[in-house]
Amino acid sequence: MSNKSKIKEYINDQMAQSDFRARAYVFDAQNNERPNRNIFVKIESHLKKFLDGNKAYRWITLTGLRGAGKTTLMYQLYHAKKKMDGYFLILSVDEITETLGSSISEVISVFEEVIGRPITNLDKPLFLFLDEVQYDEKWGASLKSVYDRSQDVFIFSTGSAAALINSNSDVARRTIYEKIYPLSFIEFIKIKHNKPEVKGLAESLQEALFFSKDAEEAYLKISKSKVRVDNYYLGIGRFDFDNYLNYGSLPFMIALDNEALVYDQINKSLDRVVNKDIPQMQSLNSDIISRISAILYAVADMDVLNFTTLAEKFSISRPKIAEIFLALEKAEVLHRIYPQGSHFKQVTQKPSKYLFSSPAFRAMYYKTIGNSISEQNSRGKLLEDLVGMYLYRLCDKRPNCSLTYDSAKGGADFIFTVGSVSIVIEVGVNKTEYRQVIQTAAKVKANYSLIISDQQNDLEFNPEQNAIKVPLSYFILI
Repeated sequence: MSNKSKIKEYINDQMAQSDFRARAYVFDAQNNERPNRNIFVKIESHLKKFLDGNKAYRWITLTGLRGAGKTTLMYQLYHAKKKMDGYFLILSVDEITETLGSSISEVISVFEEVIGRPITNLDKPLFLFLDEVQYDEKWGASLKSVYDRSQDVFIFSTGSAAALINSNSDVARRTIYEKIYPLSFIEFIKIKHNKPEVKGLAESLQEALFFSKDAEEAYLKISKSKVRVDNYYLGIGRFDFDNYLNYGSLPFMIALDNEALVYDQINKSLDRVVNKDIPQMQSLNSDIISRISAILYAVADMDVLNFTTLAEKFSISRPKIAEIFLALEKAEVLHRIYPQGSHFKQVTQKPSKYLFSSPAFRAMYYKTIGNSISEQNSRGKLLEDLVGMYLYRLCDKRPNCSLTYDSAKGGADFIFTVGSVSIVIEVGVNKTEYRQVIQTAAKVKANYSLIISDQQNDLEFNPEQNAIKVPLSYFILI
């Protein structure tokens, strides 16, 4: 069979089976439609603008961490096709390149033969869904060509962080990039228990925590939300939070009941990042690649991250260790938190702090391999990953926002700065002291400080220290 015949067979199969495959993503085992992620509303609004004739919204690229839910959202968007008249084609780009030995460009060319007309002369719109585009090195040029040839094609492409890095300015001018993050606690509960969010609560808490003039104003604003917070937690137990902390921020884990299977799947997802995504971004030899998983476990277990220590432990040069961490940061496995006082993204003598982009990764290492630090310390690290994950999401699309930490001994975990306002944040299992936030707040002239505690049940305002203690149960609703 010729390659063209194989591609034609693949296209026909995709067109015939797409509805069936979509059901696995759109419906649960009880045949109930799964709740949509919050970002779905935004993506669907782009599609509606295209359908209303706004041709500026005809190419959307969704990026994000592997396992964050890109494929599910793609199929949910495809499922909305009952409202649309057109041609539909879903392509899994890793299948195209690895199984067919083909490319996006070649498949589109054969697709034109299948429908009997070029995309420059369509009788109805073409809705093109492409998953994991980074597997085709020329994905950007191929989709740019489709975009330029016809205004009647809607392109929805997903890709890992590698897709962003390998794209060029021609692509950036045409596609609208959107980003999907790990699940918030509210999204986790919505998907797990079909419990809706409280309208406006997240916005109210965000405004109170990060956009007040001082701790007293923040405290008073948060206090107004107490009844709504308490009502939201009716029927939600500690078990739900622990599941969320350990693996629930990755949506593909929610349907799994067996904990061993959960961590095995997380491990496989990380393996794909290390062995498939990172080699596309960074020229690291196979010997170095083979050691990255062990380096990640070392990171999960270390109290203080030190490149020199890691270089000696793994017999890798310190510059190469730095290169590995850059790749892990680009792949969004790790978030780099710069020390306060360093120029953003510039080399500094003080060490950066690296947190896992989802606490599920660190939990997987703890649960499957074990750890040498105390139970309270290890839980504290998971909580720091969790709070860091939330703060990163808040900061990511704000050009005037920065997230740093105090590298001095006894310094606070985070310094969250928006414009001219700085907020010092300390996270812990049972935080009772104000010492760390006092020290850092004085140094950076903070507007106020937050202590986020896992064991804290009530809000507490300390006027002398211009600080408030916030229960984690409040913080995770932002």
